[in-house]
Amino acid sequence: MMLGATPVFTGCIDNDEPEGITILRGAKAELLKAKASVAAASVEQVKAEAALKLAEAEVKKAEAARIQAIADYEAAKAKEMEYKAELANIQNEEARADLENKIKMYAEQRAAAERAAQEAAAQLEVTLMGLKAQLVQQEALYEQALKDLALAKNTLTEAQNAYLEKWTTALNTAQNEVKQKAATYESAVKELARLTKIMEKTEAKESYLRTQQKAVDDAKADLDAAIEAQKLAEEYTGKTFEAAEKWEEEMLTLEADLKALDKKLADLAAERTKVETATAGEYEAVLKARQTYMDLTGYEWDNDLEDFSVNINQSKEEIKLNDIIISINEPTLGLAIDQTITDKYYYSDYLKALQNGDEFQLNSVSTINSLKETINGCALDPNDKAWTEENVARYTRELEKTQNNKDLIKEQWEQAVKAFKGLEYGNPSSFEGFDIVEEAVAAYNEAIKKYNADVEALNTFRTDKLDKAWNAHQDKLAEIEANYEKAKAANQTELEETYRGIEKNTGALEKAMNVAWANYDKLKTQYDQIENPTADDAKAYKAAEADYNKAVTAYQKAYDEANGYLKDNGDGTTTWIKGSYEKAQILRDNKNTIAEKDKILAEAKETEDYFKVNPNNALENESNKLWNAIYGYEGSFSIKNTAYQNVCQALSDFNNNFGFSTNYTVINEAYNYYDSEKQQFIPQEVKAEDVARINKNDLRSSISNLSRQLYGYTNANRLVELTAEEIKQEIVNEWASMHPDASFVPYDYYSNNYTRYGLVGNIEYYKALIAQGTAALQPETKTKIENLVKEMDTHLADINAQFTAYIADVIEPAETAYTTAYTTLMDKFTKIDTDIAEAESQKFAKKPVLDKINAAIEVYLSQEMTSEGKPVNSKTLADLREELQSIYEAAVTTAYEKETEYINAKEALQAVIDGTKEPVAAQQEIVADAQKALEAAQAELKAASEALQAEIERISATDAE
Repeated sequence: MMLGATPVFTGCIDNDEPEGITILRGAKAELLKAKASVAAASVEQVKAEAALKLAEAEVKKAEAARIQAIADYEAAKAKEMEYKAELANIQNEEARADLENKIKMYAEQRAAAERAAQEAAAQLEVTLMGLKAQLVQQEALYEQALKDLALAKNTLTEAQNAYLEKWTTALNTAQNEVKQKAATYESAVKELARLTKIMEKTEAKESYLRTQQKAVDDAKADLDAAIEAQKLAEEYTGKTFEAAEKWEEEMLTLEADLKALDKKLADLAAERTKVETATAGEYEAVLKARQTYMDLTGYEWDNDLEDFSVNINQSKEEIKLNDIIISINEPTLGLAIDQTITDKYYYSDYLKALQNGDEFQLNSVSTINSLKETINGCALDPNDKAWTEENVARYTRELEKTQNNKDLIKEQWEQAVKAFKGLEYGNPSSFEGFDIVEEAVAAYNEAIKKYNADVEALNTFRTDKLDKAWNAHQDKLAEIEANYEKAKAANQTELEETYRGIEKNTGALEKAMNVAWANYDKLKTQYDQIENPTADDAKAYKAAEADYNKAVTAYQKAYDEANGYLKDNGDGTTTWIKGSYEKAQILRDNKNTIAEKDKILAEAKETEDYFKVNPNNALENESNKLWNAIYGYEGSFSIKNTAYQNVCQALSDFNNNFGFSTNYTVINEAYNYYDSEKQQFIPQEVKAEDVARINKNDLRSSISNLSRQLYGYTNANRLVELTAEEIKQEIVNEWASMHPDASFVPYDYYSNNYTRYGLVGNIEYYKALIAQGTAALQPETKTKIENLVKEMDTHLADINAQFTAYIADVIEPAETAYTTAYTTLMDKFTKIDTDIAEAESQKFAKKPVLDKINAAIEVYLSQEMTSEGKPVNSKTLADLREELQSIYEAAVTTAYEKETEYINAKEALQAVIDGTKEPVAAQQEIVADAQKALEAAQAELKAASEALQAEIERISATDAE
């Protein structure tokens, strides 16, 4: 960190207006643009600091990963060496095989530890790329800000430029400091990543010593340069003259010194160009080797970074792994796996996974790990064993039932086949069991005869006796009812005729009344039209009026006599006088009542006469007796039905005995015969030969059905037995046709297909399940699982070996070829680069001091105008000497820091030489120190940036006034 540098910005920024601020009036808008550029660079700096923290975390992760990897590596290596030594003295083949397996196992563990370290280093390198890219972006923005500041200065006065110079100089110096510290940090982390990958301690130590010796030499050069810068600063603290001309001469001297430094670097650069020209061919070889490495890895080259970028493209070579043949056919484990695992990948996919912090796993590894899980899952726990035992018992029971069923069906099939070969068509009487059908048919015929006779007797009795008497009785009752209805109709007719006579009389009187009224109305109207009528004139209408009144009286009398009226008794009471209408209705009702009584008497007489013929329902009782003989308990209907069922059962048993399908057509048609003439069902007798008749087509169908049951639907119509061995061979042939390259037929393909072969196949199915379950319960199952897991582990180890071998045989040689070509080329630049490094160290150490001294003198010599218009110096000589003293003190601090770095580098080197510190541990300390230095430089840069922005803000505010 630039302690004591001018100005120092790590404290709070003073917001009070500084002395002489008035000289800054007149600044242009370009300053605001420059300020914005500085602010943008500051934002990018925040991102860079975040990337640095990420890198710090990755360094710690790499450290932890390597510690574990080294521990695993050393432990595995020790065991490997131990067993190798022991192997030399072992003669027993079994013991040797055991030791060789252990040696192989520890060698694999050692390789795995080495891969873990390589992955940690690769992740560290990827993170470093991201940090470097961020720092480059930060540097570019700060450089742009400095360019914008340079343009802005063109708008300022000489005095203003002189005043602003110290702030821009401080920012430039801080930016250069960050750049140097970033380069140091990058180199340290790269070296740490490289050392992390080296497992052998001796190799790691030798590698570290080579690199660290150069670091010591570089630190010594930096120290020497810092001492020179310190001397230069000290020299200026002793200059006491006051004349401006003298200080201007000193400024010229300082500029000459700066030009001398630049010339020396330019001369060295020209010298280096000559070396580049001489080694152009070798440089092309380096580019070619680098391109080969990039093709293999997918890395991109970033010319700005002068390193590989964080972007990773797809590498050009697709890496194919060896095919892995998995052939597991273990019924005891429930496994049938016959597959070839193929896999390929791009190395860039592995690098991208590392970059993203993801686990990289090949598809083949995932497949085998999944197989391992499946295999381990085959182990039976106590509950699994209990279920397996239960299933074995259940399958055993199912096997026994299936075997019994198969024996029965096979016997029927054999009889059917035997009959089919000798039967054309005809009488079944020669078949075994036909006598039972005959007996059943004979009993059926007897039952039919009895049933038909009973039905005939019942029907005859009902027709000739019960129905005849009953029908006569019903006919008589119907006649009585008809006479009653006839009498009522006559009474109603008489009533209606009486109504018509009454209506005719009253209608005539009503008409006469209406005519009399019309005559009266006419005459009265005529009379009313006569002027001054006489008594004679009134005679006509008054006579008509008297006639009308007589007609009304006659009509009213007839109406009352027809409809009835209330008669005044003279004592305040009335009596209803019935009219002719009411009298006629009463007469009709009385006649109807008499007719109804006559009907009831006639019905009673007829019923009495009927029961004389059928006393106490004797006819019904006789009919019920005949009905019960048919439909009552153990009646002929029940016997007939039972006989029919017995025939059907006998027929079914007869056919089943041969495996035939039963045809009930003959017995059903006879039993359900309908006589259309009599319109009733009349069961018919049959012959046993007709009922049980068989033809060859029926027999063929029966054989087909039995064959399906025995051998499955695809094996119907068999006249020859299909054995279990033949079934198994068919399954083998099917599998071979579908999988010509298969090494075996999976056990479950047998069991899954046995069920297609009917009862015979199902027997083999249950046998297979029982054998599988029984074997799974044996102790040997555990050993089988262990052996299969070992087989999977061997495949995984082989994949890892191929993966590691590709890195070791392809990637690392390509990387080595590139780095070797590059190192060989760079060796030819060693002297010139050393000279350049020394010159750059001198410039890096002296230029900031020269710039600060120059800026201090320039500020001292700058003038501002007073209110009277006279120029005066903005700074005093005392101010200048104080500033020069401050520059000297900062140079002393820098020299002290460089001396400390040099001492630390030497001590780190010596500690590794003496063996008191491991190379990686020593390098981790170097990384930590480099990180602290970079963080400090970033903090100083941030402070310088904020201070510069504050000054620009002041200028802008002053201009606004």
